Amino acid sequence: MRVLIIGYACIPNTGGETSNTWNWAWHLSRFHEVWILACPGDRPVADSFLAECPNTHLKIHWLAVPGRLNQWVHHTGNLGLAVHYSQWLKLAYLKAIELHEQIGFDIVHHVSFGTVNAPPPFWKLPVPFVWGPVGGAQRAPSAFRHYISSLSGSEILRNIRVALLPLSPSLRRAAISSAIILATNRETYRLLAKVGARNVRLFLDSGIPSSFVSRPQVPRPRGAPFTLLWVGRMQPRKALPLALEVLAETKDLNARLLIAGEGEMRGGWENYAKRLNLGDKVEFLGQIPWNEMCRLYQSADALLFTSLRDSFGTQVLEAMGHSLPILTLDHQGVGTFVPSAAGIKVPVTSPRQTLAGLADGIRRLALFPKERRKMGQAALAYAQTQTWERRAERMSNLYAEVHAHSSSS
Repeated sequence: MRVLIIGYACIPNTGGETSNTWNWAWHLSRFHEVWILACPGDRPVADSFLAECPNTHLKIHWLAVPGRLNQWVHHTGNLGLAVHYSQWLKLAYLKAIELHEQIGFDIVHHVSFGTVNAPPPFWKLPVPFVWGPVGGAQRAPSAFRHYISSLSGSEILRNIRVALLPLSPSLRRAAISSAIILATNRETYRLLAKVGARNVRLFLDSGIPSSFVSRPQVPRPRGAPFTLLWVGRMQPRKALPLALEVLAETKDLNARLLIAGEGEMRGGWENYAKRLNLGDKVEFLGQIPWNEMCRLYQSADALLFTSLRDSFGTQVLEAMGHSLPILTLDHQGVGTFVPSAAGIKVPVTSPRQTLAGLADGIRRLALFPKERRKMGQAALAYAQTQTWERRAERMSNLYAEVHAHSSSS
């Protein structure tokens, strides 16, 4: 089939959402002729990759937003990015019309940015439209608001926007007109069904390269500290203080926490670790290059994921690919997709109860290594189903299903 993939960010050899467009297109090109519409900010990396690894089944059209908006977006944070993305979507839609007249696509698939807050217009094309994986309807639990600066102004505005989404005409039109929508958490699934989507399915938004799937871990030497790993951008919603407080509750254990990531909250969170007297039980590593993350995962015994608002979290899947059990909150994407056998998912109730549940989880993982290794094996087995090769096969099957239904109707 001739497939058009739309993705604002398109970078090879990275993790997270910035790599999703590239990974979908590259791996789907094994089965189809694939065209990409993308923003040219990442073009040098892609051009360099294609120079070394030519692919005759993959063609990229780079679309730049004209004018000063390109400079402005780098100095205005999330608001600037949202405006830039909105303008880029309009240009991409016009280019998609032009390309379809020349090529005649069988499927149009929008993958980035994967959020219901900015419904894409590509459903208007006379081609079956696949949207997602997409999230964006999840909200941080209000009982935990003190972990995210008493719900900062931006978080409050976001909550209002999410509450109003069922009234959005553009979301309703996109939902009703999509041949299939892939939702990456139950909150988004329910929203899309509410606004009239005909065919919504749960589908993980994250994938990993086969190279990130390693063999089961070698048992640690006797007496080695139990090592938890926390990975993420240091933003309020990631709630690292929750992890620090849990570690303080389990000081009697021979345990430590490695923290990988950068962001505006790092200084404040380092000071909070000092106030909790965590000493050498905590190590802030800063930003670790993606190609060095394998080594870090291999040095840990489990991943602690405390995010209060996330579609899922690529680091969770990467850790599972290294046989790490997951200790996390039982909500949103991780609650939906992390298998129960692959870790410990703590109910999100009150902060006190949830903190106690996370502390019990650390004790269980630290004191029962056989059980921990069994969870790690289940985590690895799940990660093996989510490599980009396997995901591309499933997506290709969905394309065939959508195309067959379109042809028969």
